[in-house]
Amino acid sequence: MTDRYAVEQVGVVDGTSTPNKKADGALVGAKLRSIRATKQVLADQIADRVYLGRLPQGANLKEVLITTDTSLGSSTIAIGTTASSGKYVAARTFTTPLDAPTCIGPKASALDDAPLSADEDVWMTIAAAAMPGAAIVVVELRFTISA
Repeated sequence: MTDRYAVEQVGVVDGTSTPNKKADGALVGAKLRSIRATKQVLADQIADRVYLGRLPQGANLKEVLITTDTSLGSSTIAIGTTASSGKYVAARTFTTPLDAPTCIGPKASALDDAPLSADEDVWMTIAAAAMPGAAIVVVELRFTISA
């Protein structure tokens, strides 16, 4: 039987470093911070964007949660930056569950990224169809930050 160590534990507890390294506080034992963003109750159109907030330098995005009281139907949402609209969540529909916070990201390719080297504005982009006008949509970005 082979013992393997998570990347974040190599050099910390596996005996490969003397003295042992300290675990990265942004990744192991970190305090979660969050940005809550409630979309205005409007019928956002295809290609409209909703500003969700700014992740600070040193942040690692851990969770993207969405809560809505109405199915978004065939409207798709992507969550990312101006340079990459789907950096954290690729365009997708969201129909259920309703009235329950649901984790929709981040994608694995973003989850394993190094801490941000600069502040980053995060946007939700609407595509495929207009968003229902009466929908209450709340997005929460949960992140840690390196010291």
